Amino acid sequence: MNISAITLKQLRVFDAVARYGSLTRAAEALFVTKAAVSVALKALETQLGDPLFDRRNNRLILNACGAQLRPLADDVLQRLDVIQGLFQGATLGGNLRIGASVTIGNHLLPALLGHFMGRIAMPRPEVTIANTTQLCRLLESFDIDAAFVEGSTHGAPLSVEPLWQDHIHIIAKPEHPLADGRPHTLTELGHQTWILREDSSGTREQFSLHLEAALPAWHLGLEFNTNEAIINAVAAGLGLGFLSEMAIADAVKTKRIALIALETQHLRSLDLVIAPDKYQSPLLQHFLDFCRSWPIPGLLGTTSSKKQPG
Repeated sequence: MNISAITLKQLRVFDAVARYGSLTRAAEALFVTKAAVSVALKALETQLGDPLFDRRNNRLILNACGAQLRPLADDVLQRLDVIQGLFQGATLGGNLRIGASVTIGNHLLPALLGHFMGRIAMPRPEVTIANTTQLCRLLESFDIDAAFVEGSTHGAPLSVEPLWQDHIHIIAKPEHPLADGRPHTLTELGHQTWILREDSSGTREQFSLHLEAALPAWHLGLEFNTNEAIINAVAAGLGLGFLSEMAIADAVKTKRIALIALETQHLRSLDLVIAPDKYQSPLLQHFLDFCRSWPIPGLLGTTSSKKQPG
């Protein structure tokens, strides 16, 4: 084993191959040839004395040795980015690779980044919008630094910190008999058709936890992986919806849809999730501290801006 001969180029190649699972895609990301990636990766494996990937169906999958190296290589490369940033005029060193679930990414993250990026000089952040399950995988593989989610991490080895609260509302076409402004019980919502998010979404998880078992009977009309599609389907009279007030605020104000009032409110936590052993650059630390003190804007007059302790 020749650790002293390992180069930053080899670590960057290893990181890119681990991220993309392909020599070709890693080469494209690094702006080098596929042959150069292959040579660098082979040299690294030779110096360490162990292969770092398993070859499966033309994909390179991290093996146990590669999984051990991944956080260490990420640490080195992130610290190098900090050094580079500091000497290129950035106020704080490092880069931001942020993930957000669909509702947060579409309706909350742009305002959050707008407020933050107006305060300091920083590189352009990388943003990934996906459902909670996908974001957890990206955190575990160190492909993103932090994520904002509204769904459960299902026991993944990640650190979860509640930041804000969000209301979820039942919505209907304005002419629907239940959209009369009178508080209804879940029993009165029985035998309705519902337009819902996909199974792996945080919003669908909330429906399963808080409504599904309490409804006397219900029918799944359509599933969509976007909130706007659900709003349009509800406005067309295809069924009831269950969505965050962040997603429905504009449609409610323009009376495309209406709220169905309930006797009880449905709140959910909006959480910050990070990998516990992930290196946090000064820029990332500053960003996370900013998020912890940032109040989300009120939309329909019901949003709690800050997650209350306990």
